Amino acid sequence: MEAFQLLVLLTCLISVAAAGSASRSKAKAMFVFGDSLVDAGNNNFINSIARANFAPNGIDFPNSAPTGRFCNGKIISDLLSDYMGTPPILPVLDPQAKGQNLLLGVNFASAGAGILDDTGTIFIQRLTMTDQFRLFRKYKSDLAAVAGASAAAKLISDGIYSFTVGGNDYINNYLLLFAQRARQYTPSQFNALLIATLRNQLKTVYSLGARKVTVSNMGPIGCIPSQLQRSSRAGECIQELNDHALSFNAALKPMIEGLNRELKGATFVYVNSYDILNEYIQNPSKYGFQYTNMACCGQGSYNGLLTCTGLSNLCSDRTKYVFWDAFHPSESINRLITNRLLNGPPSDLSPFNVKQLIAMST
Repeated sequence: MEAFQLLVLLTCLISVAAAGSASRSKAKAMFVFGDSLVDAGNNNFINSIARANFAPNGIDFPNSAPTGRFCNGKIISDLLSDYMGTPPILPVLDPQAKGQNLLLGVNFASAGAGILDDTGTIFIQRLTMTDQFRLFRKYKSDLAAVAGASAAAKLISDGIYSFTVGGNDYINNYLLLFAQRARQYTPSQFNALLIATLRNQLKTVYSLGARKVTVSNMGPIGCIPSQLQRSSRAGECIQELNDHALSFNAALKPMIEGLNRELKGATFVYVNSYDILNEYIQNPSKYGFQYTNMACCGQGSYNGLLTCTGLSNLCSDRTKYVFWDAFHPSESINRLITNRLLNGPPSDLSPFNVKQLIAMST
């Protein structure tokens, strides 16, 4: 019976591919953990003030739909699904995330989430990493009911996993006014806490069956419009904030390399998001951008105050902007980053790029 269920599973994965656009080897389930950079709409279904399910968010998404993605269009997971020729994976809390849709994988990410569970409390509710793992365990049970135990286990082990988390732990935790964590820890101690906690989380997802996992380092948080409007004098990046990210990244890479040595059959990929995004910020004209320190949608200095709403300033040409809103990149940037993820050299991500990772068998 389970052999038959496995055949059905593989057939379904292939049948959802866009006609002629993906081979069987490309169709892999995808599992996304993280924060608002990769949230596909989970916060639509919880009591959170961190939401994007209203216009003009999604203005360049198919049908101009404001789906809850913090972007004018597609986010990276959507573009990776396009590459594999499959429909975009659903948010795990979406009522449609059931039955055959589970075979594609799901998105657990939530705006406001951080490595630490106390990050993002200012948003009232968010799916913490503990919540995201709880939902992954439930997903595994639901998947087994749909596909059978053996087929589900194979889909889980063959899947592509991503972790994009950490920026909120500074912006919406440690660096907040009167933050308790800042009173408890020096910057180096806080950094060590984040790395140790993330290491345990990666070991947890491994214990739950993940074998191919990309882990993004922290981007240049001192260059995002939300931080520029707070303390940048002339639109320049805030080096003190970028130094927090660089310190985190310096500790993350050897931690990832250690997990690859320690955990049998694991492939953890270190993604150099900092340098990738910084390249577009520092050399915008080379890639067709005009605005690197001004969000397309927002208000206040650099359009960096609060979130993008129907009352915000809105640019007319989103392709000229690195940032869609105060915190998040535009679809144009997401497309460039996705191409780097798929095809990039070891300086972008190592030990493999995502195209190589998808082609690997477990």
